Amino acid sequence: MTDLSAASLTSAQAAGHEDDASTSARRPSGRAPGGRGIARTAGLHLVAIVVSLVCAGPVLIVVLASLKDISSFTSLSLTSGGWTLDNYSRLLATGSQLPRWVFNSVVIGIAVTALTVVVDLLAGFAFAKLRFRGRGVLFVLLISTMMLPFSITLVPTYLLVARYGLVDTYAGMILPALSGPLGVYLMRQFIRGIPDALLEAARIDGASTLRTFLQIVAPLCVQPMAVLAVFTFVGSWNSFLWPLLIAQTDQMKTLTVGIATQNLQFQQNLGSITAQAVLSLLPMLVLFVSFQRFFMKGITAGAFKG
Repeated sequence: MTDLSAASLTSAQAAGHEDDASTSARRPSGRAPGGRGIARTAGLHLVAIVVSLVCAGPVLIVVLASLKDISSFTSLSLTSGGWTLDNYSRLLATGSQLPRWVFNSVVIGIAVTALTVVVDLLAGFAFAKLRFRGRGVLFVLLISTMMLPFSITLVPTYLLVARYGLVDTYAGMILPALSGPLGVYLMRQFIRGIPDALLEAARIDGASTLRTFLQIVAPLCVQPMAVLAVFTFVGSWNSFLWPLLIAQTDQMKTLTVGIATQNLQFQQNLGSITAQAVLSLLPMLVLFVSFQRFFMKGITAGAFKG
């Protein structure tokens, strides 16, 4: 009996060794896939670096040009001379309107962004969770306005603003820019992903619709709100045509309008023009870096809402 058990154990061990050998023979070598993976990762990183350099190249050229003296403006080499801050000091000199233009752009951008986020969030909540007659038709009409170019509504909007005496005022620049179908659509799609059971539980506990919105819906929409805020502020900061029509005096011009009109005074002084471009770029860079985490999470989260 003992001999039989020993023989069985020996045969089992032999079979196990054969299985291990066959498994090892079938298993591919770990070095080859690892080497291919490293090469593929390195290739992707190289492509990303090249694309980044291509995208950052024009920005770098503008920054270097803004630090160049007009006499050596044709050379953008890092080792060449002619570096100066005169282009910036001339823009920020006493009597310059640039600080005022920056202030106007910041005030208008913050006001438009804050009010747009609030209005779009409320509208998105209404279209997503509230039941009222004509909701679907109204939403389709709202989204269909995205097909209308701005040039079609430009003249009627200006006539309406002029009729109420809002030309050359902050209100005339802010109110027509409030809300938008894209923001309402973004908020509606995200809020639709919030379970109805969560809102029903709040109503059962005695919470009103406003309290449910403020304490449950709004905190859950921080990420899409950040995305909408970034897009809205960038759009307001870069807006040109509408501020150009509304701003009648230098005191009410925004940065984009002021730069465009002041370039005529510099008589194609590229150093001053590029310095203005750099100054207008800095707030956008600070904004994106500050909200990058929320921005990326909001884009990713919005991709899975349907």
